[in-house]
Amino acid sequence: MKKIELPDFDDMIKLASEIGNKKTKIMLNEADLDLVQAEITDTVTKDEKYWVGGKPPSNAHITSTYHILGISDSTKGALAVLRTEIAMLTGDLRADELLFRVNEEMIDVWRTQSASERKAYLDS
Repeated sequence: MKKIELPDFDDMIKLASEIGNKKTKIMLNEADLDLVQAEITDTVTKDEKYWVGGKPPSNAHITSTYHILGISDSTKGALAVLRTEIAMLTGDLRADELLFRVNEEMIDVWRTQSASERKAYLDS
């Protein structure tokens, strides 16, 4: 049986740090996204030019339209940038988490292989 080599623990520590940093960036971007959406909600419920039939739009309408499309070029751009950044970071985060998981599995395989070799040695 081929001898399994352990992953580099320094690389795993660095990867764990990168995972933490990406999670932080995602949370910060999500907070920024929430802020932009809250500002949009505030604007469309207070500014009568967005009202329909003399009433402010419903929260469902705001969420399904204005939070997606924005209410101006600047909000549309901000929403797009934040969503793209969140998507990119989430993809990178998932890849890093999978790599970390592979390293953990390699350690488990090494542990099992080492135990089997010790048992075989003791049995002989």
